[in-house]
Amino acid sequence: MVARKVYEPSYYDSELVTSYDQVVQNVQQFNADLENETDIVTQLTQFTHWYYFPELDMYGPSKFIGYQNMNTSRYARGKGKTGVHTEEQLKQWFEKLPKESEQAQNLLDDLSNRLSVYEKRVRSNAQIHIRKKL
Repeated sequence: MVARKVYEPSYYDSELVTSYDQVVQNVQQFNADLENETDIVTQLTQFTHWYYFPELDMYGPSKFIGYQNMNTSRYARGKGKTGVHTEEQLKQWFEKLPKESEQAQNLLDDLSNRLSVYEKRVRSNAQIHIRKKL
């Protein structure tokens, strides 16, 4: 049996997003950085948890959109910041779609098409999260 990761507060909690508006700013920044083909493009295959914003028709990975004021130059992969903390924080606004659901499959296909522009693929274990119904 695989041990489940448990959320534990850390030093980085103070940098986690605290509002949905901050998350929206981050996903817009992520997509702008992609369009400008910054170094974040090289990381695309590393992301597992993707968040979809239908109002923007944009996707963003938890580890990027879950920290305040994120951009490619601030993004420090592997320096103590993990998706575990961001996923826990983002749960207040988002829910994970069952991977086998038609909606998840459609969104994963769409994401795959978008990443193919950069000659990147979606991870086989990727998950899609959508905004909770208010």
